[in-house]
Amino acid sequence: MPSLTQSNIGGPPPVHPELPPGGGGGDGDGGRGSGGGSTRAASMTAIIVVMCASFMTFGAFLSAMVIRRGLSNDWHKFALPRILWYNTIVLILSSIAIEAARRMLKRGRRSYFTPLWTIATVLGTLFLIGQFTAWNQLAAQGVFLVGNPSSAFFHVMTWAHAAHVVGALLAVIYVEFLALKYELGTRGRTWVDASSLFWHFLDVLWLGIMALFVFWA
Repeated sequence: MPSLTQSNIGGPPPVHPELPPGGGGGDGDGGRGSGGGSTRAASMTAIIVVMCASFMTFGAFLSAMVIRRGLSNDWHKFALPRILWYNTIVLILSSIAIEAARRMLKRGRRSYFTPLWTIATVLGTLFLIGQFTAWNQLAAQGVFLVGNPSSAFFHVMTWAHAAHVVGALLAVIYVEFLALKYELGTRGRTWVDASSLFWHFLDVLWLGIMALFVFWA
């Protein structure tokens, strides 16, 4: 005798659990993103803490710079290499590209993300190469870390900024690696947002450094 079940007595069919978004492959998490919300909040909080620490570090440099400049008359401005202006343009363009990539990903236009992010990665690398070129040009002009307080602070602040850019660029390259493997899931997209935010912060920080040495130091 056939058994009576809910389906053959007119009841509603059994409900099957839905697959998680992206569970079929591609950029999905494969069901591992159950804690994505808390992970994202923790990651964004961490990057904000890093930004605050970096801001305090450069604020300390600026305070020391103001005090040192007022102590004696040995402060001498020097001509900034022209390549620094090109570096500034390159960094701004990289920030524009990285933001455009982030927005394309957020809108679901995945095919635009990887090319734009690649452009940002290349431009970030070019910025670092340009910074090394600027330091070499200053050395050729006799402008070193020692000898002039203005050049000393310039070297310290630009070196510190470059070190931050290296760290941010590693994160950007990691996102590039995930994108090329089509493994941008919840965690990958958190990396996108966090690295984009920090990259914009470094962009603004560099503009501040340039303005400081152009108009005052």
